[in-house]
Order: sequence, then C-alpha cells, then structure tokens
Amino acid sequence: MSYAPPPPGTTEVGKPTPGDVPKQAVEIRDLPPEARRNFLMAMVFFPTLVGASICLVLFLGWWLLRDAKSPERYVAELRAGVNDGSRRTRWAVARELAENISDKRLHTPEILGALLELVEKPELDEEVEPWSPSTMIRNEDEKQPRLRWYAAYFAGHLAGILDDKHGTEVLLKALEETQAGDPRSAAGMRYYAAAGLGLAKHAAAVPGLQKHLLDDPDAGVRAICAKSLGAIGEFLYFREGAAPGDPENLEALREALRRAFQKDKDVDVGYNAAIALARLRDETGRAALESLAQSEDAQHQRMAKQALALIEKK
Repeated sequence: MSYAPPPPGTTEVGKPTPGDVPKQAVEIRDLPPEARRNFLMAMVFFPTLVGASICLVLFLGWWLLRDAKSPERYVAELRAGVNDGSRRTRWAVARELAENISDKRLHTPEILGALLELVEKPELDEEVEPWSPSTMIRNEDEKQPRLRWYAAYFAGHLAGILDDKHGTEVLLKALEETQAGDPRSAAGMRYYAAAGLGLAKHAAAVPGLQKHLLDDPDAGVRAICAKSLGAIGEFLYFREGAAPGDPENLEALREALRRAFQKDKDVDVGYNAAIALARLRDETGRAALESLAQSEDAQHQRMAKQALALIEKK
C-alpha cells in the first residue's frame, strides 16, 4: 500500500490526530525513499555507530591499562596480611585467586605454600568474611565463612595439580581440628580440608577420610568425606592409565562407604556414599540412586544418572 495523509481540515498543526479521523497503517517501506533513508540513519545506524564506538574505546582502555597480576604478587598479598594484620588484603586476594584459579600461571609451589601457611594459622579464624549484602540475609546459625576454609580448598586443588604431598599432610592435620569454643568453625575447617583432600587425590588421605566418614560428629563433614573418598578411589583405581592398585585397599575403601551408606541416618551422607560407591563400581546404593534419579532437582537427577552409568561399567 502507499501512504495517504488524513483528509484536509481534519487535523491541526501541532496537535494529535482526533480519534474519529481514520488512521493509516503505514509501514516503513511505504514511506518515500528519502524519508526511509533519514529514518534509518537517525534511528538505527547512527545510534549503533555511537554505541559501537563507546564499546571500542572502553575495550581499548581496558586492554592497554590492564595489569595481569603475577604469581609473585599473589604470594606477597597472601602473606602481607599475616605480617601486617591487613585483613582486607587477605580476603580480597583469596576471592581474586578463586576467580582465576584456572589460570595455569598461578599453579605454582609458591602460591600453594602461601595458602598452606594460612591453613596452618588457626588464629586467622578471628577474621571472618567482611560485610556484603549476603551477610544481611544469612541466618545467624549458618556457618560464617573463614579465610582458612578458602585456603584449604584451593590448596587441595593446587596440591593435586602439582602432586604435592606436603599439601596433603597439612590438610590431614586440618581434618583433625577441634575447637571447643567454636565447634562450627572447626567443623567448617574439617569440611573444606576434606574437600581439598578430594581434589588432591592422594592415597595417603584415605585413612583419615575414612575415619571421619564413620565417626565425625558433623553430618556435613561425613558427607564430604564420602564424596572425596569416591573421587580418590576412582582416580586411583579406575581412571584411564591408572596403575593397578591393591585390591585389599580398594575393598577396604568400599567397605567403609558401605557402612556409611547402611548405618548413617543423614540423607546427604547416604546419597554421597551411594554415589561414591558407584564411582568404585559398587552397586550397593543402586536403589537409592534410582530413587534420586526421579528427584525434581535437576542436579540431583544428573548426579544419580551419572552414578548409575558408572555402575554399568563394572
């Protein structure tokens, strides 16, 4: 269709078209060529060009001014708080390190050593997470994060990459931590130490993890011990290229997980033990996993189905 203006005398300059005057359904292609060109330039091309130019300037500024932090700087900042009492520095670098932990430049013995130094200083538990919006809505009975928890987790990650046995020794010591005055803080330390040991995947961690799987007073710690034992056992005995392990040790590991699955009354411990057993090609927890696979939680479904698939590789 072509554009047709309202009839003469039905409109006034500077005022809206009256409601009783028929309006034309006009599309941009119905406008004259020069009107279309001006509209596109003013409303599409020019704003797009301006926005792209701003983005380009910002990107070039970031690219020219960015200062990639070196491993040595991370080490210095991790240790600076220990030396001068700067709490903000330690928390800031811990968070930044967590965000960049996949950067291979940071996988150094020096950074691992600095993290282990934090793990070995219980007095740092006085330094809780600084204020953030999440602290306003956190329940008072929730565990307040500690800097050493961060350090234990990422120390385990680096110890696994670097195959550092000393890191496992430090985390095993942290796994035995108890604090009568603050049991929640001690349980949190044991939890993240166990998680770190699961990432390090050293056989030396198995006895300590088995012990806490069966008798730790905190259910969360028992659950993470089950998960870590499954990760270590699968790495030692079932990964591609793994050296043949001692069948007796594998069976002892399975037996500890079976006991936890069958006797622990905590649901999370039971499910984690069932998944860990599946990773060791043991179908003791098959029924529980089949039930978990019907869960409405998508993540639980995925974990259960993956575990059941491992059992089939038996």
